[in-house]
Amino acid sequence: MSVTLYGTIFPKVANKHRLQMLEHFGECIKQAKSSRQEAVQMNIFTALLCALKNLTDSKTSLGQEDVRRSATALIVASLTSANSTIRCAGGEALGRLAQVVGDSHFTAELAQNSFDKLKSARDVVTRTGHSHALGCLHRYVGGMGSSQHLSTSVSILLALAQDSASPVVQVWSLYALAQIADSGGPMFRGYVEAALTMSLKLLLSVPHAHVDVHQCVGRVVNALITTVGPELQGNAAGVSAMRGSFLCSAALLQAHADPLVQAEAIGCLQQLHLFACKSLQLDSLVPTLVKMLASNYFILRKAAVSCLRQLAHREAKEVCELALTISPEQCPDLVLTEYGLPGLLFSMLDTETDAEMLKNIHDTLTSMLQMLAADNLSSWLSLCKNVLTVAVEGGLAEDSPPTGGEHANKEHTSGQEEDDDEEEEYADDVTEYRAEENTSTHPAVQPRWPTRVFASHCVRRIISSCEASSPMHFDLLQAKEQQMIKSRGDYLILHLAELIRMSFMAATSDSDQLRLEGLRTLQEIIDRFANVPEPEFPGHLLLEQFQAQVGAALRPAFATDTPSHVTAAACEVCSAWIGSGVARDISDLRRVHQLLVSSLSKLYTKTNSTQLYNESMATLEKLSILKAWAEVYIVAMMGNGKAPASLLSLQSQQTLQSLTAVEADAEVDPDPTPDSRGESLLGLVQPELHNLSTHWLNAMKDHALLLLPAEFQSQLPHDGGAFYTTDTINSSKPHYMTSWPPLLYASALWLRDEGFARHQDTAASSSTESNNNHITHGSLSADRFHMIFGICMEALCSMRSSEKPKNIVSCLRSLHSIFDSTWARQQLIKDRALTIELCHVLHRQILTRDELLVQLLCVEILKQTIQAAREDLDSRRDDNANAEDSLQLGEDNSMQPGSSHVYAVLEVCLCLFVRQIPSMNPTKQSGAGGLQLDYAYAKFNSTASFFSVLSDDSGLLVASGLQCVEQLLDLCTPRGALTILPTILYMTTSIVKEIANKSAIDSSILANTSAVQAALQCLRSVCVHRWSRQPDTAEDWQQLLQSALATVIDLTKTAGDNEERKVDEVTMLLAIAVFILHTPASVVAAPSLQYPCINHFRQCLQSEHLSVKLKCIETTRSIFAKAELKTATPYIHALAPRIIESLYAESSKTPTSELELQVTLESIVTVEQLIDLAEPQHRNMNLLQDIQMLTLLVPVLIGFLADPSRLRGVAKYQRQLHEQALQWLLKIGPKYPQEFKALMGQTPELRQKLEAAIRSQQQSINIAQKASEAQRNGLLAKPQKPTIKLKTDFSNFQ
Repeated sequence: MSVTLYGTIFPKVANKHRLQMLEHFGECIKQAKSSRQEAVQMNIFTALLCALKNLTDSKTSLGQEDVRRSATALIVASLTSANSTIRCAGGEALGRLAQVVGDSHFTAELAQNSFDKLKSARDVVTRTGHSHALGCLHRYVGGMGSSQHLSTSVSILLALAQDSASPVVQVWSLYALAQIADSGGPMFRGYVEAALTMSLKLLLSVPHAHVDVHQCVGRVVNALITTVGPELQGNAAGVSAMRGSFLCSAALLQAHADPLVQAEAIGCLQQLHLFACKSLQLDSLVPTLVKMLASNYFILRKAAVSCLRQLAHREAKEVCELALTISPEQCPDLVLTEYGLPGLLFSMLDTETDAEMLKNIHDTLTSMLQMLAADNLSSWLSLCKNVLTVAVEGGLAEDSPPTGGEHANKEHTSGQEEDDDEEEEYADDVTEYRAEENTSTHPAVQPRWPTRVFASHCVRRIISSCEASSPMHFDLLQAKEQQMIKSRGDYLILHLAELIRMSFMAATSDSDQLRLEGLRTLQEIIDRFANVPEPEFPGHLLLEQFQAQVGAALRPAFATDTPSHVTAAACEVCSAWIGSGVARDISDLRRVHQLLVSSLSKLYTKTNSTQLYNESMATLEKLSILKAWAEVYIVAMMGNGKAPASLLSLQSQQTLQSLTAVEADAEVDPDPTPDSRGESLLGLVQPELHNLSTHWLNAMKDHALLLLPAEFQSQLPHDGGAFYTTDTINSSKPHYMTSWPPLLYASALWLRDEGFARHQDTAASSSTESNNNHITHGSLSADRFHMIFGICMEALCSMRSSEKPKNIVSCLRSLHSIFDSTWARQQLIKDRALTIELCHVLHRQILTRDELLVQLLCVEILKQTIQAAREDLDSRRDDNANAEDSLQLGEDNSMQPGSSHVYAVLEVCLCLFVRQIPSMNPTKQSGAGGLQLDYAYAKFNSTASFFSVLSDDSGLLVASGLQCVEQLLDLCTPRGALTILPTILYMTTSIVKEIANKSAIDSSILANTSAVQAALQCLRSVCVHRWSRQPDTAEDWQQLLQSALATVIDLTKTAGDNEERKVDEVTMLLAIAVFILHTPASVVAAPSLQYPCINHFRQCLQSEHLSVKLKCIETTRSIFAKAELKTATPYIHALAPRIIESLYAESSKTPTSELELQVTLESIVTVEQLIDLAEPQHRNMNLLQDIQMLTLLVPVLIGFLADPSRLRGVAKYQRQLHEQALQWLLKIGPKYPQEFKALMGQTPELRQKLEAAIRSQQQSINIAQKASEAQRNGLLAKPQKPTIKLKTDFSNFQ
């Protein structure tokens, strides 16, 4: 301790004290007697090395010149000590000293001193000490800092290394040379050939008795391989020769009898594999390494494991296969079972104690598992099961050997028997799984608990590996089909019973660490397999058959003597199991629910259950219990339809599916009665909800206080919080950090559902639920609202949560839940600053987060702020309904950033639009980047149009943003609305411009997407808004609408600068129709607007795409029927003749597709609409004019009638057209009898064709009636079967 303390204090003391201590050290060495001098020197140099190391770490200088001189004299004198340990320490200290001083001149002096000594001295002590000093100088100063001395150092050390007269000098010089090679890096490359030649000579000439020399040669060769590095992969003659020399050196080292030298050889081969893996022969190397695993020498086993770890990273399969080729005769001490090398490594985990070696074994097994487990599931799972299984023999619990083949063989041969007994084995939830007794006469060492922990960890890795490999591992139906078809293939889903069994064994063991691993494995199994259906029992899940095992695995963790962290882990598994939806029956739910109920008693104790752990374990246990209950409550509320924020993602997915669905059939819900399950689960939680809600809110208050910065620590309660004490503040914070998101969301759901309603008045402050705290916002509910709101805002603003999207989602869901309450929205709108700050936070989240759910929740919360403001405004307007200034309530035209809610919402919406459509960015340079860069954030959706770049997810967000923008007009006064109207119109038309354009060769219709529909709805809302009819704003409003219409018309002419793209015709049609149908005639009647609109309709009528033409006719008909007559008349004059003309075309009489038929029928409906629009007073006054109107339609309909004799042979669409035309004619005749009769009299050929069609239809009807009557009368009944059945069949008699 004194040495460590000296090293820590030395960098902190003044220069004179450093000098005094160094001089004192020198005096102590001089005055010490020979018997104690070496011990004193060792202590002094240990302290000095510690001091120099701390100086380097703290980047502190050594001091003035006198301190440097004193330290140098002290260290240099030790280089010639008779004690080799002191010489070694002196060399290390010299290198550290040069590193601390950092002066090239000082380093040169030290190096030159060693050079001189080595050239002149002939004694072993001087040569060894200064050789080591040179190596340390290069090691600590670095290759760059000592490059000028590199050539001299290498030449001297090479000469000393070949001094066969003194093997000790050879050892020290070789060790120094290895240090220089390691530190020199590329600068040592020029000396590699000389050093390698010298190494080979020494290996061939030095007797094997000098083990140290051979070992240091191995170090040098290893360093030389590292220096050459990737260059060894080359095919040049020089590189190939060098590679061969390295292999020869390794072979000579490997042939040595001493294990230390053999270990160096393995290290050289490992380095060669790193840089030139193809140069090694694995078929000879791997068996050698595996045999070394059975060696009695630790250094060999450690080197072999280290090399195997590296080999397993690249060639795991080949390594395992080569290990199985070793026969027992080749290595009798090696026990290889059918598990091969993995089984052997598992057995070594129980016998080895070195931490580094154990880590290498873990890494090797992990590499093998990740590469091989998915294809060899049975073997790996059986291996893990053998490690985890407890064998009971003679009443004493022992562990079965991890590599024993007897159990595996027996299990393999009796697999059918095991399957038959599976139901009995799982019948009771207290089943204990055991392996059969081990009858071997030489049992292996039993698996210790760290080995079992690693085996359980391997099971989880196997699950993850299978998940990354193929989804078929989690589909029972496909797995069984593949096995039947291919008669091979191993899938994880087929081993589910084994996985449950292993997790059960681990979770119910005696080791706490193993119990934790077992519970984590069980939770992962639940997470992965919860949604897997049972094919043999539709409507059920595969995990339902293991409910008893899950309950049995969890029950011991809730015992009173169970450690707190084990109970905490079990609580997580409980909540995962209940939330997974596997247990549907109330009795099955109650089995695990009772365990959680039993844990509630621990909430009322101040300490943890066992007193064996620190006090913060009590906090962990209690928060875990509350977290589990919170997650169960959240699932129950979701199942009951009372968690709108959680159901929002499901609704959005359904919306996307409805927008992009091609087939009408939807998938069947695996849970036919989610509501009933939610009600039953909520019924289980309800009795405890009163106490739970109090604990949740207390925990959230603790969390809020613990989040305070250090300067506000004085505000913390002096006696601690609800679940922590003043002594455990720092150790309890991590537990709160992992538990708060579900507690926050559960608290928000409870407050929304019933909590706010309970304590909305000040009188509730006397309740015990107030926790004896002062009410600061008028009521307990208001305090709770501000606490939840504050925690959410802090988390959303904090950089601490930047890497935890789940926490962000929990905060947003909590905000959405509390704002779902009308009372909470009233609290929010009381302080305008809160609303604006919330908008700023949402703006930041949309700007920095890419997750769809996060952005969707942000937009929904934004809608809630608008709803809160609108409700408040409507209330005030109702109160001042008779006052003259009721219209002046709301935001006026003086909207300022930072003080205007409407402005803040517009900022958020613009950010949302720019994130989805970056080309809308106002600061974007025009022409820079092109289309691909414009849509860098948009995800390509294969189901959308080939040229459509806005994904369905982005379209949904844009539509939600437009819904927010649409509602802003209601929050303003008429003048205020007029102020933001240009912004709203610009946003809407810009969105239409960006997302409603497509390739010139694309025939798809973009008008049906959610974003375009929302944009059209926004335009409609603006056109019909009540402020548009206010006398003082109507004129300006209509002018802005005219500008918007002009922008839309411009879009019809061009889709932008890119000539290869065009605007979506139908979108433009609908946008123009919005203005025509919902604005006064003065807006659209201007010739400069009216003619381009008519022209676009005319172009769409002439479009070669039938879908565009059909939509144009439908839109035209709506204009004819619903628009003002003054507005519609120009369109009737321009478009009606073209529609009638198309009906006379021959193509209309012979439709060949459904679209052609629809176009024709829609045209007929439009012309019929025109006839109905004819003024009624003309019909009685002018019969000729009425006949002319019918002439437009009746000849066309009669022309569509097919010849009765050929009716059965015409195509399907022509027959449908015939039937529809006949129905129309039969309706028109009674509707206009005089006109119809006059028209038929004028055109006898039309009359004859109509009469023939009517007669044909009547005959068909009569035949059908007779057939039905005959069937009713039994005339067409089938002949009765004979009552006597013949024994001989005469049906084939001829």
